[in-house]
Amino acid sequence: MISLFVLFIVSKLNWTMIFEKLAVIWFKLAFAVMILFVAHLLLAMQGYVLPINIFSIATVTFLGIPGILCIAFTTFLLNF
Repeated sequence: MISLFVLFIVSKLNWTMIFEKLAVIWFKLAFAVMILFVAHLLLAMQGYVLPINIFSIATVTFLGIPGILCIAFTTFLLNF
């Protein structure tokens, strides 16, 4: 609720634009969870465990495909 209030005060947008931006963020978040789950399943077949936690979900949400590559690479380095 506080972030919604700050978003409204800072940007001086109307409510429809605020809800549209929040819907885009929620869609990206759901898509990031789905992509991480699929990558987790695919890498588990190879013997690697890709973590699905708040940090990895936030990274993939904001960075996209480079974020999942970064997480997979660091996981590979930690297991090597």
